[in-house]
Amino acid sequence: MLKIKHHPHFISNLLCTGALLCSANLSADNHLDNFSEDYFYDDLPVVLSATRLSQSQADTPTAMTVIDRKMIQASAALNIPDLLRLVPGFTIGFYAGSRATVTYHGHADEYARDMQVLIDGRSIYDPVYGGIPWAEISLSLDEILRIEVIRGPNAAAYGSNSYAGVINIVTDRIQDMPNTMASATIGYGLTRYIDAAHSADLGDFAYRLSASYKEDEGFDNRDDASRSKWLKFTSDYQLDEDNSLSAELAVVGGDYDEGHANLLQEEREIESKYNYQSIAWNHFISPENKINVQFYHNYYEVDDIYHTPTISEQINAIDELQGFDESIRADLFAANLSGGRYDFDSLLQALNMTDSPFVFSWIGLKSHRYDLEIENTLEPIDDLRIAWGVGARHDRGESPWLFQQDKAISRDLYRLFLNSEWYATPSTVINAGAMLEKFEGKKEVFSPRLGINYHLNPSNTFRISGSRAYRMPTIYEDNVNLAVYLGDQDDPLNSWVVSTEELDPQRIDRFEAGYFGHITDYGLNFDICLFHEEYNDIIDQYGNFDLPDPDRGITDPVDLEILYQFNRFYQRGAFTYTNFGTVEINGIEFEMNFRPTSRDMVFLGFSYLNVSGNEIKRLKDGVFSYRENADEKIPQRTFSLLASHTFDDGVSMSLGYYFTDEMEWPGEGDAVPNYSRLDLKFNKRLNLEKAKMDIALILQNIHKENFDFYHSDSADQHNIWERRAYLQAKLNY
Repeated sequence: MLKIKHHPHFISNLLCTGALLCSANLSADNHLDNFSEDYFYDDLPVVLSATRLSQSQADTPTAMTVIDRKMIQASAALNIPDLLRLVPGFTIGFYAGSRATVTYHGHADEYARDMQVLIDGRSIYDPVYGGIPWAEISLSLDEILRIEVIRGPNAAAYGSNSYAGVINIVTDRIQDMPNTMASATIGYGLTRYIDAAHSADLGDFAYRLSASYKEDEGFDNRDDASRSKWLKFTSDYQLDEDNSLSAELAVVGGDYDEGHANLLQEEREIESKYNYQSIAWNHFISPENKINVQFYHNYYEVDDIYHTPTISEQINAIDELQGFDESIRADLFAANLSGGRYDFDSLLQALNMTDSPFVFSWIGLKSHRYDLEIENTLEPIDDLRIAWGVGARHDRGESPWLFQQDKAISRDLYRLFLNSEWYATPSTVINAGAMLEKFEGKKEVFSPRLGINYHLNPSNTFRISGSRAYRMPTIYEDNVNLAVYLGDQDDPLNSWVVSTEELDPQRIDRFEAGYFGHITDYGLNFDICLFHEEYNDIIDQYGNFDLPDPDRGITDPVDLEILYQFNRFYQRGAFTYTNFGTVEINGIEFEMNFRPTSRDMVFLGFSYLNVSGNEIKRLKDGVFSYRENADEKIPQRTFSLLASHTFDDGVSMSLGYYFTDEMEWPGEGDAVPNYSRLDLKFNKRLNLEKAKMDIALILQNIHKENFDFYHSDSADQHNIWERRAYLQAKLNY
């Protein structure tokens, strides 16, 4: 834990840095008595995500990145995860062509369980596996007004799983969208993206109907093609001057090729279904007193059940047996395994087996989330604003393959939260907030935050804050009993991942000191943040070599040992979870948004981290072994640059550059070298009689190949980013 008294130069160094950056625009009189509170909102981004209150970015208690529409249009990104490469400290990995994981300060596998992602207030976090199903989001980039990213824990506002950070995607009002929008993208990997939408404003009622179809071949050297489609309906209804009702529903379907050219990860097709329904009521008691009630339901289904070759076919493919005639390979394997006791047929009989295929289901599941929240925003006295509320949630997961039970597993949550902003003086803002949550079967967790912002003048703000957040174990981590089956689901053979203990939530404590600068005359905003983070009780997965596999009803000790050796041929023991890992991160992050004219933009982001920590590696013969290399799973540096210019003839050009240091992806991922990517985008705007058309050439990763997530010795387990080119056309009228 960072304590300021142990770091006497921490704040002074930050103040010196800020003084150097802002000395050119400090006025001779730094007193703020002549400035109103509203002055700070002029020409500054107004954000909603930090405290649930509408605030100037200079008033927020934590580091934030805002990706607005101009940045989205300038970027060469074709999806939201690629856009998030702009955010300092963010790590993006595509473990398949269209499926990504997004995390802040690393330490995430395919399912980044430490990030909260909201779309217009609706969480899209999956309660079973955790993480975000990015490929199933029914949202085109053209619908996004801005993306607000909280860099750091924000459980005081949004609860557990707002652990490493929060991504709040804010869509545009229906009334502000074109009546009809259509876009098409073609290019690398047989990419074919089509988006279309129609909106209508009928006075008190407005609606939008949108649809999308996406198809691509993924990475060139992988069998990871994808085909997805979605249909969505959104509406706003102004009941009267004080009441409004909004509703949204969508249905999503996708097919994703998966697997590798090996016996236990065959090439196959994963089917997914996703739908949600959301309704919200807004009621104004007065201009300063508002009530919002929101209810939503998310449903997610994934079908990934497949069969391997039979046992004898697997044996015939063993490298060490390739010099022998195929007809005797199975008998040689059996004799070697049993010390000459059995041939293949008698081995199967002794182990109560048949020559059947193995049955796997890595992620076959069904999940539901029902959430109800009531929020009240008010201003009880001058200079004090409060957002408080209550909420309830019901999560349910069902998977006979993952949990070895037909009954669904459910978990309820109740929460109470309060966030406040108090202008203690015209120059001092105090943000205080907390959330109390009660999870079924878990102890209550209390997540507080306190921040103080001091406006040196309207252009320069210093802040200091501390916060605590928790990440609850997912339904999967708490209940997994994943096995390899022989022939059918009634015959478990090998334990693969097993929950063996009651898990506690993992905890993060973060302390930060920052400076936010705003120079209106030059269109310049910049933010510097120094921080210390402590992660405790991290939910770690480790190999438990001592965990026995099913005994298949065998009682003979010799045959039990042979069964043990047979299972060891595939995997010894099983993976399991425990609360053990600890990580400390000290770092600095910087971002700059420079817009000297309406035609020019430069955005810079940088992060540098110093990481230490350890984790359990395995349990073998009653002895734990540890790995003190947490720094390898978190990139030390990230850098992002986005620059654009619009010419007189409607032509615009933008350049994006993204760098991530070498790192090792946890879970199924591998150690990958540094990621360095250069993008270019050329766009031509055509102003037609009743419409606007944009034609764009998009070039991604133009200067070198990059490895992403997978980088193993097997040729088909590399995700290689090659040079990519796309042609895109958009029509708005």
